[in-house]
Amino acid sequence: MSKLILERASVLEVWTCVPGAEGITIHQRLKNEPGGPAGHKVWVWDSIPSGTVIAADFTDGIVVQSTASLTQTAVNAFKAAPTHTPTEVLTYA
Repeated sequence: MSKLILERASVLEVWTCVPGAEGITIHQRLKNEPGGPAGHKVWVWDSIPSGTVIAADFTDGIVVQSTASLTQTAVNAFKAAPTHTPTEVLTYA
């Protein structure tokens, strides 16, 4: 399972989803955000340390694309060669 971290309506959300379905999950979660999902930043890893995530630095996050398919391609590229680990960008309670 994949761990998806995103911010929606200024609220941090951590989701577990099926690998390969991250793009559609991201678009479904962000579809009602102002301007739609494109341009938002998210993080996706195969796993993250246990605990309560209370903040995330999305500066270098995966940029959500205009379609779920393009976003999935970006997610797959990140997961194949991650630029950050969860402990580098996530803050725990």
